[in-house]
Amino acid sequence: MEAMDDMAALTEDILLQIFSRVGSIKDLFKFAVTCRRWLRRFTDPAFLRGLCLDSGEGHRARLLGFFFQQTRFYRCEKMISMRVAQQSSVCPPTFLPAPWSPLGLTDRTLTSFLATDDDTFNYAEPLAARCGIVLMRLVPRTALMIACSHLLGVCNPITGECHVLPPLNLSGLHRYLTSYAIITSTDSDLDGKQPPSSSSSGRSTFSQLYLVVQHKKDCNEYFYSYSAATRSWSAPTMCVDGRRFSLVGERSAVVHKGAAHWLFIDRVSSATQDDILYKLTAAVDTSEISLTRLPFGAGGSPLLCVSGDGKLSVACVFPIHMRVWTQQDDTPATWLRTVIRIPLAVPYPDYSHICQPREKWFNFNRGSMLVLYRSNGVFILDLEKKVMEKVMNCLLPLFSDKLNRTAVAYEMDLVEFFVLQLSGLCRGSTG
Repeated sequence: MEAMDDMAALTEDILLQIFSRVGSIKDLFKFAVTCRRWLRRFTDPAFLRGLCLDSGEGHRARLLGFFFQQTRFYRCEKMISMRVAQQSSVCPPTFLPAPWSPLGLTDRTLTSFLATDDDTFNYAEPLAARCGIVLMRLVPRTALMIACSHLLGVCNPITGECHVLPPLNLSGLHRYLTSYAIITSTDSDLDGKQPPSSSSSGRSTFSQLYLVVQHKKDCNEYFYSYSAATRSWSAPTMCVDGRRFSLVGERSAVVHKGAAHWLFIDRVSSATQDDILYKLTAAVDTSEISLTRLPFGAGGSPLLCVSGDGKLSVACVFPIHMRVWTQQDDTPATWLRTVIRIPLAVPYPDYSHICQPREKWFNFNRGSMLVLYRSNGVFILDLEKKVMEKVMNCLLPLFSDKLNRTAVAYEMDLVEFFVLQLSGLCRGSTG
């Protein structure tokens, strides 16, 4: 009892000094639930901002690192045999931390974050990450499953939680995984103004997974939704004519105001005029699907993103500039255009392979884009300030090889994350 009284007497500055020396996010969670006073501190944004000073400010503070697969990932019988026999080294995804990341200073495997001893995520390929949740493509345990199903899993490296989805059985007809969306318990916010506490516990947890899969025979795209509550897949819904439309931009959806959104291009019409874009939308609450033509031509490399004031936008990237179309809330059919000149961040390498892009753009935090330059690292473009900032050095293992490996940015606001995860416990405490 005296020890607890002594701890209670510690000033805020001393507590910050103590907690800043804690080795991991998981250990900080353990401290947070030790007593009511600490729980209140760890749900106080001002206290948490003081604890996370090393992460910097602005958009860069959200980037914790990248997940990627060190080796070429094959869903093949050889890898299945490796998994069953365990006679070869396993190949879990690797996490490369940002220089300020609280998740460590050196590379580490995904499995080192997870609470399970199962080997499921030893054989996995990262596909996307959102709200701290990482989507993985898994290697099945039997060769038969390769041809007739998709095996996927999600995990939260911060909490160590894992969720292996039941196989999506396709009977050999739906082979190509086109796109996906990670849906959390807080994504039913239709106006973007509700506080992040829609679940009864106040936690942003994995809720649904949306997949768009291409049919093997007719090339049409089919929509599937998975519910974590029922652990079941929906029946397929045909959503896109695959002979006419193609996905452009990122395969991972932008989830915004209660819906998941992807961009598609009309290949037939675009053959005779400017690229015509369509937005495929899946409502979170109802899984209702719609395909809407956008009132402007694309050009460049189009990507969906969200502006700093929370509006859905399309960024069309050209070599030295970007056209950004932003949807207006009062008149959704109206999109305003702005032009951003892209600073010449780095010279292009002379040794680049013709088949490889020189950079790759991603939607990042509200009002920003993330770009991986193959010659010189990672930059964040602030769409509001029109300023590009270098945040990491060269990512040679990620982007300058012949394996076409996917780098998945792992980003979140740690202050928001702590408040969201612990607020339900804090409301339940009474003293």
